[in-house]
Amino acid sequence: MNILLTGGSGLIGSRLAEKLIDEGHTIRILTREKDVEAPFYNWDKNSIDNDAFKDLDGIIHLAGATISKRWTASYKKEILDSRVCSAQLLYKYVKKNNVDLKFFISASGTGYYGQITSDKIFNENDKPGNDFLGNVCVEWENAAYKFQDFGSRVVCIRTSVVLSKSGGALELMKKPIQLGLGANLGNGKQWMPWIYIDDLVNIYAFAVQNNNMEGSYNAAAPEMIDYDEFNHKLAKKMKKPFFMPNVPSFLLHLFLGEMSLLVLKGSRMSSKKIEEIGFKFSYPNLDKALNKLV
Repeated sequence: MNILLTGGSGLIGSRLAEKLIDEGHTIRILTREKDVEAPFYNWDKNSIDNDAFKDLDGIIHLAGATISKRWTASYKKEILDSRVCSAQLLYKYVKKNNVDLKFFISASGTGYYGQITSDKIFNENDKPGNDFLGNVCVEWENAAYKFQDFGSRVVCIRTSVVLSKSGGALELMKKPIQLGLGANLGNGKQWMPWIYIDDLVNIYAFAVQNNNMEGSYNAAAPEMIDYDEFNHKLAKKMKKPFFMPNVPSFLLHLFLGEMSLLVLKGSRMSSKKIEEIGFKFSYPNLDKALNKLV
């Protein structure tokens, strides 16, 4: 199939492009960068190269500004607009070019359920959280579901913390441990939903091929652990001590502001829905993932 991919030069998008090409698909990347392997088409906030939509079968929308940057008022707007306005622009061009679009697959986040720590295990039927990330994810997914207007199959992948050898959260978590300064953030009891990057890429590829996959899905490994357990497992795998006192929450609030909720709060996510339609995790537990990552 001919698939248009946004965010194709990023950590997840570049790996996904390689996999889909290996599976025989033709990938077109929408990018402002020039250093990409697949054929690319230019786009900006207001326009897209119309050639990108010729004989197009599906769109995978991964583009979005990182949330790991201080949430000033202007940057919060950028986080939202980079996801929602870009989806709306894609909608405009699909309509303009009268594309017979088979599917629209969009990234989303497990932040949909809100930045909280609780005993609840969230599934896809639960209500969204009424906070910044919850509201962003709602608008993000609503923009994706608009593509049902064209009779397209829509899938939203609510992504947890992505573990990868190159870049991403794991590199940041390894650095203080490597220096012997590893410490929990806050009380360490916040849950940490996570997924190995290979499994996440495979979920997207599964969504392309599986016509029965429609709606929103949690992309989180079946094993549920908290930050304290994660850090101790990581330190043990790195053969490093982990004994420093916890970093107090108020210090993180002081230095990171509202963004500190990313590391101070976290809830468990159910992977049952995606497993029930036949997806199998290659890395269902952290020990197996760390054996590959560290």
